[in-house]
Amino acid sequence: MANNSHQRKKKRSKTSKRHKQQEPAGPRRFSEFGKFANDLLTKGYIHDQTLSISTRSCNEVIITSRASRQGRRSTANVGAQYKYKNAAVEVNFDTKSSIATTLSFGGEILPSTNVNASLRLPEYGSSQLNLKFQQSFRNAALSISVGLNQSPDILLSATIGTSSIAFGIESKYKTTSRSFGRLDAGISVTNPSRDASIILAEKGDLLRLAYAHRFGQSRKISAVAEVTRRLSNNKNSLAVGVSCIADKLTTVKATLNNRGKLQALLVHKINPNSSLNISAEFNMKALDKIPRIGLALALRL
Repeated sequence: MANNSHQRKKKRSKTSKRHKQQEPAGPRRFSEFGKFANDLLTKGYIHDQTLSISTRSCNEVIITSRASRQGRRSTANVGAQYKYKNAAVEVNFDTKSSIATTLSFGGEILPSTNVNASLRLPEYGSSQLNLKFQQSFRNAALSISVGLNQSPDILLSATIGTSSIAFGIESKYKTTSRSFGRLDAGISVTNPSRDASIILAEKGDLLRLAYAHRFGQSRKISAVAEVTRRLSNNKNSLAVGVSCIADKLTTVKATLNNRGKLQALLVHKINPNSSLNISAEFNMKALDKIPRIGLALALRL
């Protein structure tokens, strides 16, 4: 009898665990609407030459030296970062003799809350303290961000729906003018192979439609199209892009817009912590111009 009751308890616990694992996720946040398409079209493309070298000390401090050159202008900075559980502190020094310090806490002070404080010297006027609260429910997601300074802006976004379809709204309230500086609304439909979104931004003046499709069971090839229309002057723009994961270490992608700008990017991982990015930009309407080449090498020693 004891063995039977013990087996029944084990079955009930396994069933409850299975139900918890199969419980559907809530809707995505508004900041994630169209993010996959936007990242494919814009993320990673560079126009300068950058070299960064990172090392980890015995006390888990990551020291990074970075140098970049764009045209005739060169910059360099050295940074140190230390993480402990959900807290992190980062200090950066650059060639302009400025010091930037960032301190962040995630969920340590209040649940579902991130606190980020940044201090910049000698330009201390640009220092700020940011408080961000994010909470996900079964059929809703809420995000509130407040900049704690003399004239804070409050960014509020909320979404309702499921993991497959979600409706959302985002607004920025300016305390100085006591008015809403931004009001966006949108809808997002997604599944493992497709990601579509429609966003009405800038108080109803900008309409943005984005669609991304992942091909095949492995989904190594993705194609994206984004159309925007400015309703005040009836101007349209179109951008298309494609991404291909060649292997575990190499990714290639390219984008083209209606203004004739063609961009190509090659990302190769030398090892899990080091990568090489090569980017090129061409003007298809002015092929006589020299293309812009970008190169970024990040090494983790």
